[in-house]
Amino acid sequence: MFLSVLVLFVFNARCFGNSEKPCSLNDHLLKEIERNLVELKLIHVHTPEYRGFAASKHYTKGGSGSNFLCRPKNSEWKDYTEGKSQGTGGIYGVEYEIHNCKPYSKSFLNKDMPCAVCLTARSTALMVPGKRNCFEGWHKEFSGYLMSEHDDKSRSPSEYICVDEKLDSVLGGDANNGEAIVYPVEAVCGSLKCPHMLTVENVPASYAQNK
Repeated sequence: MFLSVLVLFVFNARCFGNSEKPCSLNDHLLKEIERNLVELKLIHVHTPEYRGFAASKHYTKGGSGSNFLCRPKNSEWKDYTEGKSQGTGGIYGVEYEIHNCKPYSKSFLNKDMPCAVCLTARSTALMVPGKRNCFEGWHKEFSGYLMSEHDDKSRSPSEYICVDEKLDSVLGGDANNGEAIVYPVEAVCGSLKCPHMLTVENVPASYAQNK
């Protein structure tokens, strides 16, 4: 991704501010460059600290963790034993389980989920469910839709995550291993107050950070 800086040239007869003294072209251009640099600070282009594979617990198993992890592509192992051992937890690759849920395409069904971890200079981050845009005073990093484990008594719970609306998958990751799985989330209205009291499929979400 390339970031270009546009310097706007506005030829004015006088300097900025209350001064009545005519300014030179160089002074004017310097002030324009300073203004554009300030605006540039509001543009956020994140370079991932690392990219990897989304991981979580097996959807049929009741133990281990319930959160989602981003395991780096270049993982390192220390002391280990090959093969499955007893008395351990487990993490597995995450697959999309998308059937007929707009706006995501069914072509992502059973595809493996990639991930990335990014660094930002802002101090506080917040995932806002049910909002495409952030509240006043917050900056939107990205937006998408909530996903989680299936809403079924036979499944153990997972956390809710905001998955980018520009869905991506791991190259070659379409083996349908059926290990860790995420589904689009719907809002079941009733005690949860919703517009028009309708059950809403595909709950939007945004990831915001304070300005």
